[in-house]
Amino acid sequence: MGEATAAAALELAREVLLFVFGACIGSFLNVCITRLPRGESILFPASHCRSCNTRLPLRAMVPLASYLLLRARCIHCSAPISPRYFLVELCSGALTLACYRRFGPGPPFIARLSFAGALLTAAVIDFETGIIPDVISVYGTAWAFVLSWCAPAFSIQPWPSPLNSLLGALFGAGVLLATARGYRAVTGREGLGGGDVKLLAMIGSFVGWEGVPGILFLSALSGTLCGIALMVLRRDVSLTTPLPFAPFLCLGALLHTS
Repeated sequence: MGEATAAAALELAREVLLFVFGACIGSFLNVCITRLPRGESILFPASHCRSCNTRLPLRAMVPLASYLLLRARCIHCSAPISPRYFLVELCSGALTLACYRRFGPGPPFIARLSFAGALLTAAVIDFETGIIPDVISVYGTAWAFVLSWCAPAFSIQPWPSPLNSLLGALFGAGVLLATARGYRAVTGREGLGGGDVKLLAMIGSFVGWEGVPGILFLSALSGTLCGIALMVLRRDVSLTTPLPFAPFLCLGALLHTS
């Protein structure tokens, strides 16, 4: 009984540390979310308040805890801090823990976590700005190709072969590009942007071409349900109101690979 209790306590401590590690990753993702759309470096300058431009001390950058202890305000000028920072750190911690529980420690965990981090970053940036930086989708696709070559050597399974990864990227981009052009031809309006096309190419390169249809179905379903809910709750939302599609693509990819 004592050994079982000790083992359970050790596993709990490991999962708590993994969640904290994931929240720290989320803190870095917040930097990417804030700076990439502006074309800024994600390394320099050091983290600072966007309102007073003062460098933040370490005690103001503790993931999750600082946001709560500072009551969502800057430590220097008391400017409000967006809840996005807390939510991204929370989601990143949860995704890290979920990847560990699903794949265990080792290269498969790292590979899946990098995919989840890219999805979370792209989803939030598109939600806030309506764009998806190429640095995420293009470099993410390249990273997926690298992993497809390394997967056998590092026992990263299941993972698409290099050919399947390439086909996934081409299929994902092709399907969404054809859909976007068809929608424009019928309605005369832009329905999907080039960023969505590149994002699905990245997703396809991670999951292989077989996963693209299922992800598109989950994305369309979740987007439709969200649109219906918004039309019910808000009078200023209609069938022609544009919604960012990347969050639903990313949600569909996470659900498909979970």
